[in-house]
Amino acid sequence: MENAKNRTSGNGKICYVEIPATDINESAAFYQAVFGWTVNVNSDGTACFDDGINEVSGTWVLGRKACDEAGLLISIMVDSAVETLKSITAHGGKVVKQWTMGSDEQLAWFNDPAGNLFGIYQHPGGGNGKICYVEIPAHESEQSANFYKAVFNWPLREDNHGNIAFDDGVGVVSGMWVTGAIPSAEPGPLIYILVNDIPTASEKIVLNGGKIVQPDDIFPKANGLLFSDPGGNVLGMKPFGS
Repeated sequence: MENAKNRTSGNGKICYVEIPATDINESAAFYQAVFGWTVNVNSDGTACFDDGINEVSGTWVLGRKACDEAGLLISIMVDSAVETLKSITAHGGKVVKQWTMGSDEQLAWFNDPAGNLFGIYQHPGGGNGKICYVEIPAHESEQSANFYKAVFNWPLREDNHGNIAFDDGVGVVSGMWVTGAIPSAEPGPLIYILVNDIPTASEKIVLNGGKIVQPDDIFPKANGLLFSDPGGNVLGMKPFGS
C-alpha cells in the first residue's frame, strides 16, 4: 500500500536512516548535491531528507560517532559511478575503494564529510539517489537471516555469491548478511524498520535471539525503539504513522 506521498508502506520496510554529522548544513548540502536528495532544513537547525525515489527518509544527527569502517553498510544507487565519485570529491567527501562487477555494474565506498562510510552502486535499473542496499554483519549468516525472517518477514534468497540475501518487507531495499565485518553495536548510521505493532515485534525479537536496547517508553512513541540483533547490530523500529 502507499501513503499520501506515494511512498510504499508495509510491515518490515526499511523506512528511515539517521546519519551522524559534525555539521548538519554541510552534510545535508553534500547528499543533496551528490545524490539529489530532497532536503528540508528546519528553523531549529535540524534537517530531514527523502532519498532519490522518495521511499526512505531520514535525518542527520549531532553528537553521534561516525562509522568509518565496514560494519553495517548502506549503499546508494547511482546512474553513473564515475560522475558520482567526481561529485563526492568535489563536495567534501573521499573515495575509499572502487571496483567493477560487470559491464554495467560498478561499486565504490566513500566517506561523507562527517567520515561515515557508505557505498554507491551503479546499476542499469536506474533510480539515482535511491537507498538500495544494506550489508548487515553477522556471526552466523543463517542465524541472522532466520531472525529477520521471523521478526520482520523478510524474504530470503541464497543466490548472492554464497551469501544469504534479503529484500525488505515491501521489496524496496535489498541486502545481505556478511561474516567477518564489525557489528554496529554503537549506532552510527542507524536504520529503522517499519512494523505493524511495536509490542508484538518486541516479543518476536526476544524470542528469536535479539534484545531490546531502548524501550519505547524512554522517548517519544513516534520514534519507536532500538533493538540488537543476534549479530550484535543495533537497529530501530518505527510504528506505522510515525
